[in-house]
Amino acid sequence: MKINITKAQKWTRLLLWAVLLGLLVAACGPATPQEADTNAADTTSEEANSSEASAETGSRVTSSGLEYIEIEAGTGPRAQPGDQVTVHYTGTLEDGTEFDSSAGGDPISFVLGQGGVIQGWDEGIALMNVGGKAQLIIPPELGYGDQDYGPIPGGSTLYFDVELVSADPAPTPVLPPTSEPPTFVNPDDYTVTESGLQYYFLEEGDGEMPQPGEVASVNFTGWLQDGLQFADSQDGVPVDFIVGEGQIVPGWDEMVLLMHVGDVVQFVLPPELGLGEEGAPNGVIPPNATLVFEMELVEIKPPPPTPTPAPPPVSVEESDYTVTDDGLKIFMITEGSGELVESGDLVTLHYKMWDQDGAQLESSYDFGQPVQIVAGSGQAGPGWDEALLMMSPSSKAQFVLSPELAYGDQAANAPTEGDLIFEIEILDVVKAETE
Repeated sequence: MKINITKAQKWTRLLLWAVLLGLLVAACGPATPQEADTNAADTTSEEANSSEASAETGSRVTSSGLEYIEIEAGTGPRAQPGDQVTVHYTGTLEDGTEFDSSAGGDPISFVLGQGGVIQGWDEGIALMNVGGKAQLIIPPELGYGDQDYGPIPGGSTLYFDVELVSADPAPTPVLPPTSEPPTFVNPDDYTVTESGLQYYFLEEGDGEMPQPGEVASVNFTGWLQDGLQFADSQDGVPVDFIVGEGQIVPGWDEMVLLMHVGDVVQFVLPPELGLGEEGAPNGVIPPNATLVFEMELVEIKPPPPTPTPAPPPVSVEESDYTVTDDGLKIFMITEGSGELVESGDLVTLHYKMWDQDGAQLESSYDFGQPVQIVAGSGQAGPGWDEALLMMSPSSKAQFVLSPELAYGDQAANAPTEGDLIFEIEILDVVKAETE
């Protein structure tokens, strides 16, 4: 089974997982990268240091199939996995058709080696020194595979001219410690459903069972298959979701429908019942990851009432916006206090999103919990990063983003055509630790 995600659901999934499944953990240091990426990085590092022939020709083909052509050697430090790197680039297809470029704008920024970009980029940038320029010829298996991706046809070999502008250790915000590993369960003790869900009841309750449309209130902890915790319900406050509406992932809906109030269950989700081939931003949950959860069904609540029409965004005269060089339009509704947000800070906020006609598409207030985002990490798009760095604690702002500013390289996934209007309210800022 393949999970089909609409454009609107993609944005929902990104921010909802930021709320419920701890994308903030990405800032705890480099997440464990995919095995293929780790091996590729080690292999390319060895090749870069040991092959005199490669140094003479300025070209090499790695064991994974990436072709790396050095155009200009950099004089700065070598990019390392875990670094926050910034890169200028132009991408073309084999026939020379350009499909994307940062030319004329800001370079993109991402954490190297955490799966935030395609594998060919993680591998190729790790061969470069700051100031260097290269061409990366990326076969489909290191790019977007056999599936169409916006203007890129499935099975395409990709040509990227890249310049490594900077590579710096990613700042680390202060975050709470992780909890204990999951309870040991003998694999033979799991019940397995037709979909591939595996579950084992650790404790049995005697309450009611939820029905589709009702609201399930749960406590949970989530781990990757290797035991690395990526999320939990913070401070023991249960998380609410509407059963059967796919608000989290398919496996949660299937599992909770098998539970009674008071049950505590451990369940294992194969990728197709979790985040599938996409994973989560910054590699916190890698693509095709198997997820382990322990969940307690605390309460069942009645279906939520039919919502009243959402209010429109605050009316702002065009002349009242501040417009940045990148095209971000921002208006400060409420001035904050304290220092401005800086890259690496952990920001807790509420948000609303409308299309350019004023129809509300999304709101964290509807989820009942704020979102946590690491500023400057690219977690929610370049426009968000730029806007956050202009704000301070307790401030509230409206900003207008083109699809490119809202989604960066993923602009084709915008939930609607035209500009997007956001209003965000900063509730808390945890400053990044700096050495």
